[in-house]
Amino acid sequence: MPHLHPRLNGMYFRLTVLYFCMSCTLSHAANEEFNTEFLQDVTDQVSVDAVKYGYRIVPGTYDFSIFINNEKVDTRPVQFYKNEQNQIVPCFDQTFIDNYNILFLSPEQKKQDAQGCYDLTAIPNVSIDQDISLQKLSLSIPQVNLQQYARGYVPTRLFNQGINAVILNYAANSNYFNNKDTQDRHNNSLFLNGGFNWGAWRYRNQSNFTQYSGQSGRWQNISNKLERDLQTSTPTRLEIGDSFSNNDVFDSTNFRGIQLSSDAIQLPIGLQNYAPVIRGVAQTNATVEIRQNGYIIYSTNVAPGNFTINDLYAANESGNLEVSVIESDGRIQKFVQPYSSVPNMVRAGQSKFQATAGQYRSGLTDTYRPYFGQFTYAYGINNALTPYTGIIAAEDYYSAAAGLAWSLGGFGAFSSDITYAQNKTAQGLTKEGVSLRFLYAKSLNSLGTNVRLVGYRYSTQDYYSLSDAVQEKSQWKNGLYQYSYDDTNALNNEQLTEQERRRYFYSSTYYNKRNQFQISVNQSLGDWGQIYATLAKTDFWQKEYDQESWQIGYNKNYKDIAYGLYYQKNKSMFQGEDYNLGFNISIPLERPRAAKKYDLISNNNYQYSHITGSTATTALSASFLEDKNLNAQLQFSHAEQSNNDSLALNTNYRGTKLNSSFGYTYSDQYQQISASVNGGVLIHSGGILFGQQMYSNPIIIEAKGAQGVRIDNQPGLKIDASGYAVVSGSSAYMRNRVALKAEDLGQNMNIDDPVITDIVPTKFAIVKVKFDVKSGHSVLANLRFNDKYLTTGASILDAKTQKNVGLVGLNGQAYLTGVQSQQQLVAKWGNTDDEQCKFILPTLSNREIGYDEINLDCHVIGAQ
Repeated sequence: MPHLHPRLNGMYFRLTVLYFCMSCTLSHAANEEFNTEFLQDVTDQVSVDAVKYGYRIVPGTYDFSIFINNEKVDTRPVQFYKNEQNQIVPCFDQTFIDNYNILFLSPEQKKQDAQGCYDLTAIPNVSIDQDISLQKLSLSIPQVNLQQYARGYVPTRLFNQGINAVILNYAANSNYFNNKDTQDRHNNSLFLNGGFNWGAWRYRNQSNFTQYSGQSGRWQNISNKLERDLQTSTPTRLEIGDSFSNNDVFDSTNFRGIQLSSDAIQLPIGLQNYAPVIRGVAQTNATVEIRQNGYIIYSTNVAPGNFTINDLYAANESGNLEVSVIESDGRIQKFVQPYSSVPNMVRAGQSKFQATAGQYRSGLTDTYRPYFGQFTYAYGINNALTPYTGIIAAEDYYSAAAGLAWSLGGFGAFSSDITYAQNKTAQGLTKEGVSLRFLYAKSLNSLGTNVRLVGYRYSTQDYYSLSDAVQEKSQWKNGLYQYSYDDTNALNNEQLTEQERRRYFYSSTYYNKRNQFQISVNQSLGDWGQIYATLAKTDFWQKEYDQESWQIGYNKNYKDIAYGLYYQKNKSMFQGEDYNLGFNISIPLERPRAAKKYDLISNNNYQYSHITGSTATTALSASFLEDKNLNAQLQFSHAEQSNNDSLALNTNYRGTKLNSSFGYTYSDQYQQISASVNGGVLIHSGGILFGQQMYSNPIIIEAKGAQGVRIDNQPGLKIDASGYAVVSGSSAYMRNRVALKAEDLGQNMNIDDPVITDIVPTKFAIVKVKFDVKSGHSVLANLRFNDKYLTTGASILDAKTQKNVGLVGLNGQAYLTGVQSQQQLVAKWGNTDDEQCKFILPTLSNREIGYDEINLDCHVIGAQ
């Protein structure tokens, strides 16, 4: 028997007896009528009418999946009713029309009957298909009769604000170094990101604790923010506390205050911006730290070789990311990852705005933090043109900008703007200047080319952005400007503290930017692989302090073998050029046709730097356990500069409650031990849950009685003893799916629907989904009532809870699931007393497989 929603099970059993009869009816001539008298004793009048009139479904309300033009848009209750032609059809009422944005282009198309239901077949070229067994309603509607939305559109009525809860994510890292010729050293860090949800409001705090050898621990409070979405005609977000402005018109600015802005994340996925991806290479077991605006926003331990970081949840919409790769032997590699967003385009007829008021905030300066106000606005005139403007007013500073973005059709999108700024310097001088900016983005799909961003800005010598104006005053020290930087040679001296590695330069001149250029390109070569390149270059009016950062790479897969080449180059204001080039190759070692038990892979990397020389590594990695959630790596490396060989072991375990890793490195010059643990804690009305980190819209799964059942596509995650599990993240304002693994459901465990779809959380919402797990015996009951077979289609309910445990098919047979010995049940096929009865189950056998078959009489309600 096919699996149906509970509401359809009754209809299914009723119609089982009818399909044979209906097929008999079709074999007669059109003027012949099938005799239904014999059915009166085996079923009810509704089923008899279904045979008489040829119904495919009996009137009622059922849950159906709605498809429009082959795309699933919803799952909802649909009312089926009998129209004037004695046909059972779905009712398309005004709510249905509004929910799915169906348009009537003429009065003739807008036909509505006495029930308030529209006849959609009045629209030319509309077709409606009902698949009863799959509970699927498919509509084919011309595009002209549908309000058009971007790909990935989700109706706002599906947005789920979630439950009230408290959440805390943690990540703890610890490293210990035993050096042969120097003093032992260590470093520890703890990162916290937590808060609470109350209705649509979200409070979040980010903070960290760091402690290095020879230094006292430092607690840093990065941000506190209260926010919520406002679901208006223009999706809007309200933020109170520590946040940042966008970079649509001006450079992104950190602040503490209040901000009201258009919320792009509420838009369909096709309209959202991309996030930065950090690529780098570690030569040993290393710690990667990422700073933005002076704050550490990310830290993790990585194994030797290439690494990719693509989950910078805390990154601003622009602003360079400073990446530090701290090697186990004390060496530190630093490079800057440029980051900016795509051109400022707005759809025709829509607007985009942001209003900000607060105090400038940056981890780079604490001597000067002015209050400021900022407003930006953009409006899509048509599909091609979007004018935008903005204004900033602050202490001793004023700026105004205007620009135009336009679509070049097949040539991409382009924007250009001019900004005027007036600034009073630390020396009391008034400076006025202008800046010109050009941005371009294009994806040449036919050529496999993706130009993510090309940006160029030219500024006159007296132009100051808001961040420049703040920095200029902050760096003014005793009549000179103070510049700080890291000494390249000192970076590789593990005996020095971070402050001791810092160097200072003093000048009577503040260095203004002249030209800025950014580009990021990915080019597919088809079967020949892919190349990528990024470049960022900044020229100052004082040419000797120009800085640049760029990288180019090539990747290729040959069958199961992956390899690549890369080259990186960096130059800062007060440092010479530093470059790295390398080669990596990954080779699976298991037989191609064999079942992959361990995912055994050999990873090899060679890197050359003109500062540290050559480094070669080879590693063997594998995955273990049923869900492959335990990873281990054995790695050997050789460093030319120190003539040092090292052997390292790294493990990583992804569990239900947390993730943990451990690493050990041995060489004749040093030893290193590293460990890390991260996870999340969630407090809700059902108790306290521990799980993996829960940064983006966690989903609480409640499945009482399903202990040990795994979650589909969530390695290592199972329903715990309390009946809960937490999916660490989902996509905000998008459809999400949660499913229990069917193979884990035992003989005596039944779930009506182990898959829940259309979960659409709002930003940072904590959504709770519940699976109705029935545990107990399976029984095939032969039921009689008043010396006749019990009515086909009758529902069998628990007398106390009124939960459905089965339905009656032909000859009074009912398959019951999740029932217990001596359980009292009620059979109902109507609402009157003579349309229901009760019975009690006998003592049932404890079967591991199969079911009991019993014969029972059903008695009138109230009878003893």
